[in-house]
Amino acid sequence: MIKHIVFFRLLPGLGEAGASDLLEEVSYQLQLLPALIPGILNFEIHRNIAVDPKAADLVLVSEFAGTDALKAYQLHPAHLAFLEWNRSKCPKMAVADYEF
Repeated sequence: MIKHIVFFRLLPGLGEAGASDLLEEVSYQLQLLPALIPGILNFEIHRNIAVDPKAADLVLVSEFAGTDALKAYQLHPAHLAFLEWNRSKCPKMAVADYEF
């Protein structure tokens, strides 16, 4: 099994209301992916509650049966479309994948 974790950082300078609205929109767009992409075993989206300027704003934790399923997800047109859409909204992202 593979756990795929993505940390998202919003564009700086949005203000509290703008950041909250954008987090809702990014979360919503992410929530669409499991219905569109086969092979996702678990898919959780969470807002960060830490008050730290270096912290991520949003985290995605997903699980796949193996590396082939993860690669299929990463190359799926719906995932690629999300990445393109999100590029200007969360320009800083970090990813971690591990077996468990």
